[in-house]
Amino acid sequence: MFPDQIDTSKNYSKNGNVYYPVQNGDELWAIATANNTTTRKLAIINRIYPQSNLTPGKDILISKATK
Repeated sequence: MFPDQIDTSKNYSKNGNVYYPVQNGDELWAIATANNTTTRKLAIINRIYPQSNLTPGKDILISKATK
């Protein structure tokens, strides 16, 4: 999947954090690019490896609430 195929309108906010619900075929690099961040940042805040296979239906944390 490519960044322009990531539907960022599915992003949602919960307790000030922004999440994206993983869809079938999504890859971390594409989600990161579509959300103007890096694969490394998403991997760190989600505590996963950058090359991890993503599970459809799981939520990926895009950004944490600022304190």
